[in-house]
Amino acid sequence: MNQTPSKIKGARAEETKQRILRAAGELFEEKGFQAVTMREIAKQAGCSHTAIYMHCKDKEDLLHQLVIPPLTEFKTEAHELLHSGNESRSVLQQISMKWITFCLKHRSIASVLITIKSVRVDEAEPELPLNQLRLDIYRQLEEVLITNLPSRLTAEQRLTCSRIYFYMLMGIVHTYIDNEEGTSVLMERLTPVIETTMDVMIAGMIQQFTVKGE
Repeated sequence: MNQTPSKIKGARAEETKQRILRAAGELFEEKGFQAVTMREIAKQAGCSHTAIYMHCKDKEDLLHQLVIPPLTEFKTEAHELLHSGNESRSVLQQISMKWITFCLKHRSIASVLITIKSVRVDEAEPELPLNQLRLDIYRQLEEVLITNLPSRLTAEQRLTCSRIYFYMLMGIVHTYIDNEEGTSVLMERLTPVIETTMDVMIAGMIQQFTVKGE
């Protein structure tokens, strides 16, 4: 069945939009958000400087279109795990592994997803919707982490522990971010040592705050 002109036009517009998003992600990762211009993105995407504004109002809007969909999908999956009723340590491990896998799956734009235009994890009311989403994901991880630690931790100690744990996860990601293996193959190989790393990290935190609390 032949496509109507409007469907063909819509398909072409979507193809152009996806080229623009890919180009933006590649350039943001390579040069940094602030250094990249809309003209550079348009050139790399193979469209005119004016055409790019048919798909976004500015560079920040382009960043949101690029980053919010995958982060939203991850947040939804993490939420389902948090409310699955499974044992807390298992949920922490599952969300942690899912986060590492997510970052490696999107390794070509990992820093774009996580750090560009980011704010502190204890920011109360971030201005950008993108950063609210990032903080929501961070707090999901923090929520399940804290259930695996001594209940008497102060708010400052909880924040410290969640930061340390997140640093550990991102250290794993950045160790393998330039690895050429497929994500599934890489994760199959790394899973045993990552799981042990998580266990050692939690045991160390429990020991640290148990000793301090005595």
